[in-house]
Amino acid sequence: MHLSLIEAMIVLLVLPTIATILFWRSQVLRRYRVARWLLAPFVYLGVAALGVIVGINFGWYTHIGSSRAQYSVKLEDWKNHPDVREVRAMYDEIKIGIKENKYKAKTRNYDVESPSCPTYPIKSETLVVDEANRPRMLKVDQIISHREVLTEERYYDKAGRLRFVFVDHASGPTRIYLNTEGKVFWAVEQDGEKFTVGDYSAGNGETEPSNATVAKEMFNAAGSCPEITK
Repeated sequence: MHLSLIEAMIVLLVLPTIATILFWRSQVLRRYRVARWLLAPFVYLGVAALGVIVGINFGWYTHIGSSRAQYSVKLEDWKNHPDVREVRAMYDEIKIGIKENKYKAKTRNYDVESPSCPTYPIKSETLVVDEANRPRMLKVDQIISHREVLTEERYYDKAGRLRFVFVDHASGPTRIYLNTEGKVFWAVEQDGEKFTVGDYSAGNGETEPSNATVAKEMFNAAGSCPEITK
C-alpha cells in the first residue's frame, strides 16, 4: 500500500498534533506545568518518528513525489491515454490469438517440492508464439514467501520488444507499460478498486527479459527444478 501526499501529511503532521493535544490536556499532568512543557515536544516527535518508521517498513512513502512526476500519463484518465491504448491493442491481439488458437502456447511445469529447487522456485513457464513463430508472451508462475504464487506475464510486439508487463500478486495486480524504446512510460498498481501510480524503470526485474528472443532462450533453458514431463 502506498499513501498519497495528503494521507502522508495526516500520518506525519496531524496524528502527532492530536497526540500532543491529548497529552497536554491530560488531567494527571495539569498540576505539573513544567513537565508538560518539557515533555510535549517529545510526544510530538515520538509519534511522528513512529509514523516514519512504520511507513518506511510498509512502503507507504516510496511513491510520493517521484512517481507522479515521472510519467506524462495522468492517473485520472490513464486508460484513455493514446500510448496506453496502443499497448492495450497489442495485448488484445495476443489474447485473441490465444483464444482463437491462432497462436501456439507451450507450457513447462516443474516439481517445486524437489530438494534440488531454490528457495523461490519457478512452478511453471508458458511461451506463446504467433503465426510467424515469433515469441509474443512469456508467463512465469513462481513460488514466493508463504507459498504464494507470483504470476508475471510479459507481452512482446511483432518486433520482439517488451511493451507490457502484468504482475499478479497477493496485494493486487500491477500493470507496466513500455514504449518502443524500452522505457517505462506508465505503471499502475491496483488494490481492489483503488489505483495508485507505480514507480518502475526499465531494467528492473519486472521488465526483464526486454527482448522476445531472450525470453524464448530463457524458456528453453534448463529449469532450476526438475521438469514434470508426464
